[in-house]
Amino acid sequence: MKNPRQGTRALTKLAGAIAALGMIVLGTTAPAQKLLQFPERLQAAEGQDVLVPWSRWLPLSVTTGTGRPVMVTGAAGLDFETPASGHYLLHFRLFGWLPWRGLPVDVSKPIYVVPGGESVGVLVRTRGLIVTSLSPVRAENRVLEPAAAAGVERGDVITRIDGQPAETVKLLEDRVRQDGAHHQMVHLRVMGARSERERVVQPVWSRRTQRWQIGVDVQDRTSGVGTLTFYNPKTFQYTALGHSMTDGLTRRPVSVRIGRAIGAEIVGVVPATDTQPGQKVGVLAGPNNISGSVSFNGMFGIVGRLDHAPLWGPERPLPIAMPDQVRVGPATIVTVLHGQVPVQYQVEILKTAAQYAPNTKGLLFRVTDPRLLRKTGGVIQGMSGSPIIQNGRVVGAVTHVLISRPTLGFGCYAYWMEQQSSYRQAPA
Repeated sequence: MKNPRQGTRALTKLAGAIAALGMIVLGTTAPAQKLLQFPERLQAAEGQDVLVPWSRWLPLSVTTGTGRPVMVTGAAGLDFETPASGHYLLHFRLFGWLPWRGLPVDVSKPIYVVPGGESVGVLVRTRGLIVTSLSPVRAENRVLEPAAAAGVERGDVITRIDGQPAETVKLLEDRVRQDGAHHQMVHLRVMGARSERERVVQPVWSRRTQRWQIGVDVQDRTSGVGTLTFYNPKTFQYTALGHSMTDGLTRRPVSVRIGRAIGAEIVGVVPATDTQPGQKVGVLAGPNNISGSVSFNGMFGIVGRLDHAPLWGPERPLPIAMPDQVRVGPATIVTVLHGQVPVQYQVEILKTAAQYAPNTKGLLFRVTDPRLLRKTGGVIQGMSGSPIIQNGRVVGAVTHVLISRPTLGFGCYAYWMEQQSSYRQAPA
């Protein structure tokens, strides 16, 4: 005879499984996803239209706390116009009656910058020594690799040497010579791909070079060519590249100790193909057109201060677009393909991402200008940082290319580049 309790437990388990499955299914629905993706905070320009993505299947009541509630139904987004500058709080009620949460909205006056497009040569001294290679040391009848044996790897960054900041190659050579002469170990603080740790290396006397060595080759500087994105017409603070400057060896971002940005002249172009990325061929052209400091290298590229306004390129300040103001449709990019004078080229923005936190991939665009396609095949290396302009606003900067489809490129939002604390506080 079947136990009633067993039957009850079985039904309870079945009901629990069905409820769990229902929660999983519910969590994947569009309304639930909108709840999870809803921003923690909004920043907007005074008087602009703001569109917050939402689900048409989840009615809302929205009020500022002082106004009359407005029911939002049958819409794929919450569209409202921002008032004067200030701080506001929107109150949301699900289904028009269930209190859910508040949304802080910070409204500020539009931010104006001068778009760039000029090619920039960047020369920086790194904060630390980049390990470019590990080499064997021939000592007596043996060949040793002291640095490798101690755990130093190619691409590591030596940040301290015997407790001192690792600022120059000469400092490393001097410490190795002194420690070797006193038969002491060299203490290195090394930043790897994931962590920073101590490495202790025994110097070895090289019969071939007649000096103490640890079997490591390093560099304390790096350089490259990119594109100026925009600058503040009052302070001359600028940002460029659109993505981090890397060491060219491991493609890891470099930490900048000090650096200079000067003009670069484009002397040739290698067109992109479906299998190989193209590139600009540039040479340093001196400080006449571009001259300035480099003080920081971060997610959106380098930041510094120009010594003067560029001689060639856009001159009229334009407002920076908020991410939600960027629309699918025609736009232009400004870049240099020959010499030092920037030219505008037509593109089409295909997709925009709803972003409430910084990210280097905010929009997808396609090159449509026949002149640009004929010369480059699409987006090429050296174009990173080229400003993207739409509807009289600076909306973004070129960041990446799809190698298999060079006519397509990614861009970051200009708003995130301007919001960097390093840009707003660039030293004089």
